[in-house]
Amino acid sequence: MKKVLLSVSVLAVTYLSMGQDAADKKFQGGLVAGVGLNFQNMGTKNIEKNGVGNDLLIGGNMNIMFNETIGLTTGIEFEFSTTKFKTGPNPLFYYFNDTKIIGIEDAAEANGIFLLQERKQKSTYLTVPTMLLFRTKFIGYVRYFGKFGMRHSFLLGQKSNDTGNSFAFTDLGSLPANFGATVEQKNMKASNEVLFYKGSVGVAGGAEWNFTGSTCLMAEIGYYYGITPLYYNRNNAYMFTYEADNNGAMVQRPVSNKATQGQLQLKISILF
Repeated sequence: MKKVLLSVSVLAVTYLSMGQDAADKKFQGGLVAGVGLNFQNMGTKNIEKNGVGNDLLIGGNMNIMFNETIGLTTGIEFEFSTTKFKTGPNPLFYYFNDTKIIGIEDAAEANGIFLLQERKQKSTYLTVPTMLLFRTKFIGYVRYFGKFGMRHSFLLGQKSNDTGNSFAFTDLGSLPANFGATVEQKNMKASNEVLFYKGSVGVAGGAEWNFTGSTCLMAEIGYYYGITPLYYNRNNAYMFTYEADNNGAMVQRPVSNKATQGQLQLKISILF
């Protein structure tokens, strides 16, 4: 009986001490990886969302604690984000030269015109989360937490794969008579189209498992609502429609993509 009580006592002390190691730390840092879904709100009748985009992130996070239950989560994450959309009821065009998309005012530099049907846009961001962290004390090896705050994302690069009709032309100001076969234009780039900064506010929640010493495994799910547009509102627009003016003549009407984005993310972290 004494041996049983001694064994139970040793296990209890070990159990509590493992939780205590992590509980006492004012700073935790480690690796984070995650996946997510991107939900677009296009903000214009000329462009429609085309299903759900996806998100992949990897980087490093840290928890800076003010006390045992309240702190700040921040870090650096590299985010690989895909946005998908299609054109609305009005045909949507852009000028291009090779893989470069050209603004309306610079149409003389183009060697082709593209009737856009669908676009899959891939953007790479450097993201800095600034989230207030609220967590419970350890219940055995596990504690639970909630987060509230912002994600600040800075564009590193972007390109798009476009599906539609491509053809050469001689008269830049007229509506083509023959749109040609459906093709895919890959790795198309448009300078200063995607906004450099993407801000979002959101909430997250999850659990932290102290599985050895002061090392913890964290899992969380969160939703982040975009508070900035994804694209610049350019004077020299890239996309346009052909519409009849008051005299019945076909003229180009610039179209701005006014999309905002919400994200649902699942993240796994290992912190030391």
